[in-house]
Amino acid sequence: MIVLGNFFLAVAAIVFLLICNLIYFKTPPGGDAVVGYAWSIIFGILAFSICMAIVTAIIGWQGGFGWVGTSTGQRVALVLLGFLLILVGNGFFMANEYPRDLSPAMRKIVRMIPAVLPVLLLIGAALLLNFKYTALAGPVYKIPVFSSLFLSSLGFAIILFGQAQRSAARVKADEDFRDRTHQNHLNTIDSTDVMKNGVFLYVFTDANHKADVREKALAKIKSRPDWQEELVRRLQNDWAPEAFTFLASNEVDNKTLFPEAVRQGIIIQARLIRESIRKCRDKYDLYEGRFTWEIDRVIRTVDKFDSIGVDFKPVMQELRNALDEKTDFEKPRLPAKGLLDNWQKKH
Repeated sequence: MIVLGNFFLAVAAIVFLLICNLIYFKTPPGGDAVVGYAWSIIFGILAFSICMAIVTAIIGWQGGFGWVGTSTGQRVALVLLGFLLILVGNGFFMANEYPRDLSPAMRKIVRMIPAVLPVLLLIGAALLLNFKYTALAGPVYKIPVFSSLFLSSLGFAIILFGQAQRSAARVKADEDFRDRTHQNHLNTIDSTDVMKNGVFLYVFTDANHKADVREKALAKIKSRPDWQEELVRRLQNDWAPEAFTFLASNEVDNKTLFPEAVRQGIIIQARLIRESIRKCRDKYDLYEGRFTWEIDRVIRTVDKFDSIGVDFKPVMQELRNALDEKTDFEKPRLPAKGLLDNWQKKH
């Protein structure tokens, strides 16, 4: 068995040298040839791992791991766990699979692992295979074995540290983006001329915006004396979707001004949806969630005027029919239809 173990140990050493030659002394080819280069490394890693697995099994059979654990079950578990950690780490780093945005020092450590870890593993396996373990010789066996475990663990720790850094950077970037967006909204509200372009502020009054943005936009809009009349006017032209965005999340002082304008706005919204569907070239233009926002805002607006006895069912049916506009391709399921169907059932 020892002779067989040494044979596979020698094969593993040869394979390791071949892989090192590819990794450190060959320039990866370009084009299609890079695929063959990558597969050569992968098959080399696989061959090395299989050889070392056989050697490890022979060592265990010969009682070479008697110093590990206090029972047979514990010994098998610890040896298997350590072996897998070393081989997975070795294969991972040999395949050059590690983040490229590591610091220069960390990158050097990770880069050297494929050259050092297999050597330590081969030395440790050779000692355990060919020399009987004794208490006196214990450190000689343990140094290469534990060094292999340490190096593999260190490599994974570096990668985990790098991932944690990237995650923290992404979180910070997301926070910075949200802060910039928030400030841009406030700046836009400040710079908008409410007498000329107040309609552009309606979107900032939607319930999905932060309270300070909504309050600032509402104050700016209502600084115009005829803001309600302006809202009615916007409902009666192609700015109706923006007006519905305002009405869905905010109250008006004089509801009697709005019923007829809301009806006209729904008709306009239906026309705009039909026109949008006609312009869609495929299912990527007319995606599943399309028009959900617009329909939701219309429904929330209409529900605010139910209390004054206005019948919106005819125009809401027209809006529902708009979603059935024919296309030259198979339309996806539109949840917006379900929103309108549910509204119709309740009314």
